[in-house]
Amino acid sequence: MGDPSVSIEHDASVVPQPASSVPVAADDDEPPSPHSPPRPIEISQSRNSETQRDVVHAGGGGLITSLVRGRKAAISDEEKPEATLPNLTRGRTSAFSRSERLRTLFTPQHTLGPAPSYRASLVALIRYSPLNVFLFCVPTSWALHYSHQTPTVVFVFAALGIVPLAALLGLGTEQIALHTSQCVGGLLNATLGNLIELIVAGIALSRCDLDLVQSSLLGGLLSNLLLVLGMAFFAGGFRFHQQEFQPTVAQLNTSLMTLSVIALLVPAAFHEFLSEKIQAAEETPLLLTMSRGTAIVLLLIYIAYLFFQFYSHSHLFVDSVQQPTSRRSSTSSISTLGSTLPLPTTSLAPSQRVEYPRMNIPSALALLSVITGLAYITAEILVDALDEVAEAAPFSKEFLTLIIIPIISNAAEHTTAVVVASKGKFDLALQVAVGSCIQIALFVVPLLVLAAWGAGKPLSLVFDSLETLCLFFAVILVKFSVEDGRTHWMSGVILVAVYVVIALSFWNFPDNIGNDLGFVCT
Repeated sequence: MGDPSVSIEHDASVVPQPASSVPVAADDDEPPSPHSPPRPIEISQSRNSETQRDVVHAGGGGLITSLVRGRKAAISDEEKPEATLPNLTRGRTSAFSRSERLRTLFTPQHTLGPAPSYRASLVALIRYSPLNVFLFCVPTSWALHYSHQTPTVVFVFAALGIVPLAALLGLGTEQIALHTSQCVGGLLNATLGNLIELIVAGIALSRCDLDLVQSSLLGGLLSNLLLVLGMAFFAGGFRFHQQEFQPTVAQLNTSLMTLSVIALLVPAAFHEFLSEKIQAAEETPLLLTMSRGTAIVLLLIYIAYLFFQFYSHSHLFVDSVQQPTSRRSSTSSISTLGSTLPLPTTSLAPSQRVEYPRMNIPSALALLSVITGLAYITAEILVDALDEVAEAAPFSKEFLTLIIIPIISNAAEHTTAVVVASKGKFDLALQVAVGSCIQIALFVVPLLVLAAWGAGKPLSLVFDSLETLCLFFAVILVKFSVEDGRTHWMSGVILVAVYVVIALSFWNFPDNIGNDLGFVCT
């Protein structure tokens, strides 16, 4: 084989000479003399025909010919940057009208097959996951709890029962999300994926276990940022050499997570600064006022984020899910005319792919309703047994609330993110993992703070200092991993390794160490 680049040679006799500065009129009917220079139009046609003939002779075919023509057109366009660049920048935001952009967000990316029958939906439910074998743990945990068996056994069966329930929540959410774009589907997965965490936190808040509320929520953030996202990157790395996603959306997500960490660090620093200077009775109202005001700000930021995502800049999210990701490399290339030209891959366009739903919409909605009720009862039993299990277990209660319970609660998101990443839907995987964190930090946490305010319970944003510091480092690490819009399996290994280190640090965390804020919850 020779040099892959295509060289174009011209005979010296036909190389055009510099044209005279004074134009000379010539009769079109008069044949040119052998020593006269070719006319400009003939030079252009001669170059084009020779270029196309040489490239086709090299084996490129009509596709390469069209690429060479496109290359020449691109060169001519680059000579007029002032005329083309403004149009390009304006065209990105005006490609869709606002109504079309909203409609696109609720339009499936792929063509959907026929809806399955109710019987087929039931069969798909039964065969959905091997985790379904643990569904027997749900009624078993109920029976053990109401028969007053050992709390450790009750906790184990309740925890094992929540895992398939969370996975089935993911199934119902996934089937509904098929009828929307990947952007809206990611939001649905993040919302319903946080349902177990919201149930656990709500039960703990009703029982005035404020430490459990804070630890479970912050543990959910750590689990999604490090474990879920890391496993998604690792799973996608087995099939794809490099995983690419929309960098603008990734940078926005990490910026919002940085804002969330700042909202937790400032009250903690405020507490550390005032704890030795004023009495606890004077500090408590100040911390609660700051926390509730910050919670309102976070909710407003979340509303602004939804407006940004679904209305004002929805084209960013549409672009991030409409561009297919290729395998191993996004383009092939040939070298011609001293430059590299991309050759598009032969993968099908998203609109040409057909996805077949496993369940119809009524069955998916019924599944979500039933699973939510079962999850609430099982989570309540889990919380009941938590204190006694922590006393008998070789690890601390902080390890249970910060590591074990979030892993159980995030089983649905974990499964969804890993599955979609292995299929090449990296934007959706990022939206499920990081989008879930954004929803917890900007919506669930401030919502619970305000709900506790309405119920007369002193829930604040002053979290444990070590937990908040771990979250800060996790956000920084994720920001470095996704800021350039691409990642690989090694980034996933690093994220999971950091999560393991954090888990080990809380294994023997002393239970008698708290914030000592002096809050009285009744």
